[in-house]
Amino acid sequence: MRVLPFLLFALPGAAWAEGARLELDCTVAATCDATGACAASDDHVRFMVEPEAIDAEGVGLYTLWVDDAEGRTARGASRTGPFLWQAGDGLRMQLALTGDASAIWIRQPLGTGTDMASGPEIDLLTCEVTF
Repeated sequence: MRVLPFLLFALPGAAWAEGARLELDCTVAATCDATGACAASDDHVRFMVEPEAIDAEGVGLYTLWVDDAEGRTARGASRTGPFLWQAGDGLRMQLALTGDASAIWIRQPLGTGTDMASGPEIDLLTCEVTF
C-alpha cells in the first residue's frame, strides 16, 4: 500500500502536466452509512480526474467525472487527492486514494435537520489506478 507515493515520484514531470489524467476504475467493496453500518457491494464506478490549474505540489483546481456524468470542478490537495466537489444542489463529494489500489468516496448531503434527507455514505473502493 505504500507503493503509490513512490510511483508518483517516479513519473516523469510531463506526466503531471496540466491536462494529464488520473483514472480510477473501481469496484465498491462496501458502502457504509453515518452510523458505521456497512454492507457488501459489487457495484462499479469510474472516476477521471484532470488537472486544470494546479501548483507544483498539485494543489488547485481539477475537472472530475464520475462514470458518464458531466465533469465537475473539484479542489484537490495534491495530484492524488483528496478531491472535493459539489454534485448539483445539496450534495458534497470527496474522493481520496488510500493506497495503490484503494480509495474512499464520501457523499455528504448538505443541509441541517429535516432539510437533510439522509446522512453521508462512504464507499470503500478497490481500484485499478492509471495515470
